[in-house]
Amino acid sequence: MAATKREITKARVAAIVAAKMDGEEAKIAAKKEVEEAKVAARDEVEAAMAATKLDVKAAMVAAKMDVEEAKDAAKIDVEEAKVAASEEIAAAMAAIKRDAKAAMVAATNDVEEAKIAAKLDVEEAKAAAREEIAATRAANKLDVKAAMVVAKNDVDEAMLAATKDVEEAKVAAREEVETVMAATKREITKARVAAIVAAKMDGEEAKIAAKKDVEEAKVAARDEVEAAMAATKLDVKAAMVAAKMDVEEAKDAAKIDVEEAKVAASEEIAAAMAAIKRDAKAAEEAKDAAKMEVEEAKVEVMAATKIREAKLAAREDNPERRLRRSSLASAGLPPGKKYHYFLSHKKEHSTLGRQPESLAMAIHDSQTLAGFVGFFDVDDLKTITSEQLAEDVRRSCAMVVVLHDETCASSWCQFEWKAAELAGIPVLCIIDANHACRTTVLEQVKQCNPHLMVNQWISYIDSYRHDASSQITDWLHEHATQS
Repeated sequence: MAATKREITKARVAAIVAAKMDGEEAKIAAKKEVEEAKVAARDEVEAAMAATKLDVKAAMVAAKMDVEEAKDAAKIDVEEAKVAASEEIAAAMAAIKRDAKAAMVAATNDVEEAKIAAKLDVEEAKAAAREEIAATRAANKLDVKAAMVVAKNDVDEAMLAATKDVEEAKVAAREEVETVMAATKREITKARVAAIVAAKMDGEEAKIAAKKDVEEAKVAARDEVEAAMAATKLDVKAAMVAAKMDVEEAKDAAKIDVEEAKVAASEEIAAAMAAIKRDAKAAEEAKDAAKMEVEEAKVEVMAATKIREAKLAAREDNPERRLRRSSLASAGLPPGKKYHYFLSHKKEHSTLGRQPESLAMAIHDSQTLAGFVGFFDVDDLKTITSEQLAEDVRRSCAMVVVLHDETCASSWCQFEWKAAELAGIPVLCIIDANHACRTTVLEQVKQCNPHLMVNQWISYIDSYRHDASSQITDWLHEHATQS
């Protein structure tokens, strides 16, 4: 614009000088200056149009970027909703599986408790499953609804931003065109005044020619401005159409993504429901199986109890057994033997206290009543040496060992077992089944002294202590008497 002003000023000065010097020269100079003014005005209009196009293009790019960001945000929200739904369903299925497994394990481990635990676990699993599914459905609905709201907000914002940018571009283009038109009008007015002055001074012909040139310049400038306005309107309209199309596409894509997320969530919920039904059915089957096992276990326990009672009664009523017991005291000991049995035991336990000693004493008392003579330490080996202890082992016909899970840790017990092995004395092991695991103690003894594994072990249970005592008596009669 400044360059245009300078050029027009030069044109006016040159026109005045030319008019004074020569009418013809003034006319030519005025025409030349008007042409230059037209060229300058055209350049200004082209620059304004280029700037307008750049603004419109920037507005379109910004709108497109906003739409892309809205689509990306909607996709991310939908993906997060799907992931959250999957995690919730996986957690629900894992919890149900754990509960069902716990119910099955509890059913196999205990009889009455298995029934109660299975019922409770199945009910809790169902309740937890219902709660998890309800929570999952609610979370899915909330996430999908949130994704739709976010997508809609982002699209609306993109449309508002695009509309705002387009309006700003229109306003800026209108202001630029108005500025160019005002400047052009001012310069044309100045040129016209200069031409009139020159024409008055130098002749009618210069006046007419200048007027004609001015009119032509006005017409040309008006045409340029109208063309620029039309092009600007077309660009703005095209930008609005493109932005509207992008926004519609973004809305359609967001709708599709939300629908797909809803369908996927529904499918996952249906699959989870089916899995839950299968797990519930499996839990019911496990419960039924547990009931059957419980009933079978009850039958087996009752049968075993009856068999033990019958065996015990048979032993007690057996005339041969009574005769054998009555003659045991008179049978005496084999030559060179002092005891029928040597009772090996560890008196104290870290958690049970001196309960092992009480058990050993009960076994010793029962065998004493049966007529056997046994070695039983009563003073914690405080008044006996290892040599004397080994001698007592050698002078016994057999060894009875009372075992729990800490017996193998006793150096005195290990010494007694080794002495029995060296003397070739048979060993009978009694496991305290009320307080120790048979398998655990079996592994400990295998590593400690395999000699204790030769004869079948007897499990001592309080409710069957008479049966255990009878088995010990029979074994001692077989291995520790002179019959």
